Amino acid sequence: MPKDDATLSAASVGSVVSFGGGVNSTAMLIGLRDRKERPDFIIFADTGGEKPGTYSHLERMNEWCQSNGFPRITTVREKVTLEQDCLDRETLPGKAFGFGSCSDRFKVQPQKKWLREQGVKSPMWLVGIHTGERHRAERTLNQRTDTRFPLIEWGWGQAECEDAIAREVMPLPCKSACFFCPAMKKREVFELKRTDPDLFGRAIEMERAARDAGTLTTVKGLGRNWSWEDLVKADEAQMRLFSDCQAPICDTCVDW
Repeated sequence: MPKDDATLSAASVGSVVSFGGGVNSTAMLIGLRDRKERPDFIIFADTGGEKPGTYSHLERMNEWCQSNGFPRITTVREKVTLEQDCLDRETLPGKAFGFGSCSDRFKVQPQKKWLREQGVKSPMWLVGIHTGERHRAERTLNQRTDTRFPLIEWGWGQAECEDAIAREVMPLPCKSACFFCPAMKKREVFELKRTDPDLFGRAIEMERAARDAGTLTTVKGLGRNWSWEDLVKADEAQMRLFSDCQAPICDTCVDW
């Protein structure tokens, strides 16, 4: 019978939630619960390089699912992590070069493979994209009939998603992405270095390995047209200029 409350006959399967671990997919589960739409499966694809906050939120949401009569979140993954794959091939994630290969191989394909192993042939995918990101869903909406975007159906944007999570008295999850994601903004890179220097160091190790191997012929680093390592070094050099400066002593302020 059910394996982690997940294995059902193909004929009984109606919906599969692709759970990303962030605000959108969390709000989608809450909205489905409120509308009494129980998904048959909830799947989380682990690249092996998710942020610590995402893994913590995954545990929290499994408890929530159990309390609300939803199936447990099934975690699927490739045999090798995305980070190790990049180190082995001395390159960066496909997104750094403008491709979606890392997402397809480490997110999409593991979920599809797991469903095939359960005998599920024609699932209805529920994906957490809200109205403010409708452009991301347009192509799928126009070309496929096996995918739903409940948040768009409900007219939910970012604010509605955050409100739904707040009503559950639940902390907002961090942005769901690998800690070395090339899509990270500069402020997010600085934040990673400040809050988790070990993970930042691993990202720099990946960038250096690719650079030293000569595979970065069209990009400069994880920032695509800029290197994470160079960005931080430039910032540190600039800060040293200010640390060497002392304000001149004003005679009128000196207590003789």
